[in-house]
Amino acid sequence: MENSSRIKILDESLCNQIAAGEVVERPASVVKELLENSIDAGADEIIVELESGGSKLIRVTDNGQGMNRQDAFLCLERHSTSKIRRAEDLFALTTLGFRGEALASIASVSRFRIRSCAADDGLGQEILVEGGKVRKAEEVGMARGTLIEVRNLFFNLPARRKFLRREQTELGHCADVVTKQALSHPAISFRLLHNSRPMLELRCEKGLAERVAALLGRTMLSEMQSIEVIDETAGICLRGLIGQPTLNRSASSHIYTFINGRYIRDRVVQHSIMDGYRHLLMKGRFPVVVLFLEIAPDRVDVNVHPTKHEVRFRDQAMVHDFIATTLQDQLKPAAWVKPVSRELSADLPPFNTESVSLGSVNHQIQTPLIREPIAPVYQSPGTDDSSGGLNPTILPLSSVSESETIQAGDLERYFSNLRYLGQYHSSYLLCQDGDDLLLIDQHAAHERIGFESLKESFFKNGIEQQSLLFPEMLELDFRSGQALTEHLDDLAHLGFDVEPFGGKSFALKAVPQLLVKGDNGRLIVDIALDLEQTGSSGGLVDRLDDVLIMMACHSVIRANQNLDPREARALLEQLDCVDFKANCPHGRPVMQRLRLVEVERMFRRQ
Repeated sequence: MENSSRIKILDESLCNQIAAGEVVERPASVVKELLENSIDAGADEIIVELESGGSKLIRVTDNGQGMNRQDAFLCLERHSTSKIRRAEDLFALTTLGFRGEALASIASVSRFRIRSCAADDGLGQEILVEGGKVRKAEEVGMARGTLIEVRNLFFNLPARRKFLRREQTELGHCADVVTKQALSHPAISFRLLHNSRPMLELRCEKGLAERVAALLGRTMLSEMQSIEVIDETAGICLRGLIGQPTLNRSASSHIYTFINGRYIRDRVVQHSIMDGYRHLLMKGRFPVVVLFLEIAPDRVDVNVHPTKHEVRFRDQAMVHDFIATTLQDQLKPAAWVKPVSRELSADLPPFNTESVSLGSVNHQIQTPLIREPIAPVYQSPGTDDSSGGLNPTILPLSSVSESETIQAGDLERYFSNLRYLGQYHSSYLLCQDGDDLLLIDQHAAHERIGFESLKESFFKNGIEQQSLLFPEMLELDFRSGQALTEHLDDLAHLGFDVEPFGGKSFALKAVPQLLVKGDNGRLIVDIALDLEQTGSSGGLVDRLDDVLIMMACHSVIRANQNLDPREARALLEQLDCVDFKANCPHGRPVMQRLRLVEVERMFRRQ
């Protein structure tokens, strides 16, 4: 009897099927690989045809440069590629497909046909492959370009075929792949057909905005703002479209992120985007963004995952903070409270920041632009200050003349220039902006004012530390312990006294006074994990902010509280002096707008 434990060289066909298990998960995986090849071939017109969600047929046709007879055969061999010649090329990649396994793997688990022509003489090559074995090869007449047809995916692997979902589910995944590639390449026209019925018809567009309008809708585009920020020193650029905080979804499905033109689903990038929208969205809600990060190819490794969805940055902390602070800077101007359709001034006032350094991480703590003393937090005389050293200046509400006129281009005093009409239900301020009626939630507005004032005072006046009677011992794993050790000085700057206690053990000896009643041991463990995975101590900033939000919430104007016109006007003035004024710290909107045309429609005047 043959010894089954003896080492053997696997059959080439079996090797291809094993590789297919990594590259080809479902029909959408095939569509992705074929689209990437078409784009790399320089095509500006791509047609994707599907049957039965792609399990029965996937056909991708392009007008790219095509292949000659030799290349058509070579592309079906394992580890064959035109993108790499030497080891250094792995770290200078500018193309989408490069691994050299996709076509061989796909052909090994399907009935595969490729037709390609690289010349203008109309003479191309056709190769038929079944289960990885070439069945037929001949010359055919066709225009320049390539057609690849994949039939009966996993026909020779019934166990894998059983894992395919129903037709509509697989179709949805395929359409999602086409959508992402179309967003990344607006200059290419895409057509998607299912069972001979058109699903997507995308023509060549001039830019990203037109492609977003075609794919996501013009209504959504009207609530998005274009950004382009370049850091020449770091050699990094972020551009694209970001949605207002009011434009959000219950899942992260509308967060489209691309690195050097390649769609990625990376935890560092995702975390940085959510950090940029900190306290602008309610819990469980996600923004709508289409962002393109451009960075030198040798500073990012895209070859760490078979599907190339995950990447590894040389300096992930720098990338994280660049994205987060860029989004924060773009989201804070007063332009977000103006009607999206209006022309906005590009000359926005500067905003001050104080930087709290955490090693290579620079957390930009946003502070309000103070032009004159304001009363950010309401407190009764004689109230004990339990804020742990925080004591914002409390001054009387100032009087504002009702005769002030609205200046359309004055974004810096937008709320101050509104015409105040009165108070509704002792909770909402009614104001007029041109022909529009605004409803301002007085509690949400003052909560944002109080939070920003407390945060400024907290970081400006220094963090008061409270020593623990008995140090708390913490046990971490090796990687988290190393990350924590590198940032002990920075944690001390934020009020934590953590000392190494041998091996992977640490002693927590003091904490910020604001957090003295919290579970600080667990907080430090979570911070260490954040530092390990993203290079950011977002958990610490979140915890500090949570306490400040709670303090602000309980010390400001409440709903069902009557305000006289003088107090209401003072509140509007204070709102002009803080950032992120469109939302309270919990993410609820501060203001809702009712346009004149909507009011007239209510009364049948239109």
